[in-house]
Amino acid sequence: MRLVRLGYAAAAGAGIGSFIFWTIYWFSFIRGNLRGPDFFNFYAAAKLYVTHGGSSVYDIAMQKQVELQVTGQDPSRFIVLPYFHPPYYTLLIAPLGFLDYRNAYYVMAAFNVVLLTAMIVVLARSSLSIHGRGWFVAVAMIAGFFPLFVTILQGQSDLVVLVPLAAAYAAWAKGRLGLAGALSALALAKPQLLLLIPILFLARRAWRALAAFAGVLLGLGLVSVIGFGFGPVVTYLTSVGTWAVTGRLPNTTQVVYTDPAVYSLRNVLEALPGGGKAVALVILLLLLALVALSLSWRPDKPRLDFALAIAASLVLSPHQNVHDLALLVIPGFALADLALAGQLRWPHVSVAVLFFAYAAIDLTLAINFWSAAVGALAVAGYLTLERMAVRPDPIPLGELQWSGPRPRRVIVLPAYRAAKTLAEVVGDIPQGHADRILLVDDASKDATVSVATALRLDVIRHRQNLGYGGNQKTCYRQALEMGADVVVMLHPDGQYDPAIIPNVCRVIENGEADIVLGSRWLGLDPARAGMPWWKMIGNRFLTATENRVLGLNLSEYHTGYRAYSRRFLEAIPFLENSNDFVFDTQVLIQAATFGFKIGEVPAIGRYHEDASSVNFMTSTVYGLKTLGALVRYVLHRAGFPCRWLTPVSDADKQTLAIGQVPHHSQV
Repeated sequence: MRLVRLGYAAAAGAGIGSFIFWTIYWFSFIRGNLRGPDFFNFYAAAKLYVTHGGSSVYDIAMQKQVELQVTGQDPSRFIVLPYFHPPYYTLLIAPLGFLDYRNAYYVMAAFNVVLLTAMIVVLARSSLSIHGRGWFVAVAMIAGFFPLFVTILQGQSDLVVLVPLAAAYAAWAKGRLGLAGALSALALAKPQLLLLIPILFLARRAWRALAAFAGVLLGLGLVSVIGFGFGPVVTYLTSVGTWAVTGRLPNTTQVVYTDPAVYSLRNVLEALPGGGKAVALVILLLLLALVALSLSWRPDKPRLDFALAIAASLVLSPHQNVHDLALLVIPGFALADLALAGQLRWPHVSVAVLFFAYAAIDLTLAINFWSAAVGALAVAGYLTLERMAVRPDPIPLGELQWSGPRPRRVIVLPAYRAAKTLAEVVGDIPQGHADRILLVDDASKDATVSVATALRLDVIRHRQNLGYGGNQKTCYRQALEMGADVVVMLHPDGQYDPAIIPNVCRVIENGEADIVLGSRWLGLDPARAGMPWWKMIGNRFLTATENRVLGLNLSEYHTGYRAYSRRFLEAIPFLENSNDFVFDTQVLIQAATFGFKIGEVPAIGRYHEDASSVNFMTSTVYGLKTLGALVRYVLHRAGFPCRWLTPVSDADKQTLAIGQVPHHSQV
């Protein structure tokens, strides 16, 4: 964490230097003729509204006439900068039309500085981590951001968007969804920059936010109609839609605005070799689907939600300029705040990403505007990964309690054709460390049941073969009926050493974990123990994949040596799991989903002719099903409920007796 703080302190230092440089530049700039800033476009709209009324504001010919008067450009070379801001924003800036151009520019610059100050205060007050010197760091990082300087220099409207959007971010973070929706609608002075905000409300099922958003939008529409009349409002909506999609105005054949400073991912994609509008559209739709999936992620991390919606909107916007990237202040602030508060999965990466994005965007003048595109994409991409890596909220758990004076241990043996090895396995179970030993025979055709009966085990026999997972369902249901506090699953084929049962149980009984795995990668090298090479490769690949997706750091997922606490088995819907080998994978995914602790102890695998019936083909199918289970987990977290990943009724309030656990499989 110290390195993270140093990284953001360095960013603050860079911000101070940038702020000083651009402030000096601005004071030098305003001594000129002020013909450079885009503000002439806003001033022309205000002037038209004051002198000719609302019907003239979106008239391209009249816009050009006023802009020529303001800039003094050669009419034959002048390309009109079309004014496409919403009518209600025009009403906001209309008083500027009563001033001369220079004074109007000064007023707009002062107004933007006030808005910048207000935005910093709103963001800082919403912070989880900013206090003391943190205020200085936040102010320095924000004030030195190049797009914010361009916004003030150009007299642009981005800060009019940023202040209500920052307030909406703060409200969303505090769970005030209605207020967040209303404020987001007030930020629509540049609607093309906030495409994903309503999608966020839909994806998170924030109906109050969506209703408030729609209500304020209707109110702004009513104000626009009152101030402009119905015709100009319709003209605005038609023109901005056509321009956003085609870059052309209705009933014209020429592109009206070809400023090389325009940045959009669509333009970048179309410029790539083999690109084009069709390819760009497909890529943008895929990116949109990925972001929508991320926004619907089940865990409640509102700050990441909102930050991702803003960053992705900027990347996917059909049209934007470098000053529009000022909106990245909110995602950047959210990343820094969450990193310093210890709420990011990869806080050190966040420092690197923000440094890279900051540099890429600030270097747009020295390189080209593609660097701004790359910087924005880096922030949005990292936020997507960070958002999808968020762990679900765990089930609240009470204290471990035993059914008797000490924990009651039940060893379960899911058996299929284990007659040759059963006696040796049972004989190796340490004396005095098992209160009951239960064998469930899965319709074996050998003498497994006879041997188990002779050994005086508790025996259940399936009339038909239910599979490895189906066998375990019977094992755990019956073990819980027997009053087990700790259930140990031991394969009766002799593949695992029963001697470690006391160690396995001790981890659970000491409260260190609710599920314990006997890991072959913590003991003797599996290769030396005789594990086939193809099993080793598959095991390592699947384990790495599962660790990445589930956010864990286990040495092995695919061991059959396991122990469970009673409260774990009563909380997870294991009866909804598969009846085949992927049952074990599903149990670990359930443990990760519901927030149970997973422990590991060293174990040694034994490989001989009678130890395992899992061949190469079966292992391949198992591997594919494991990947399928992970995909189902991802979809579940994305808002598509999965029955075996949904806690049993009221499991988050109280544990259930096994007889109350809903199920659909019968023994």
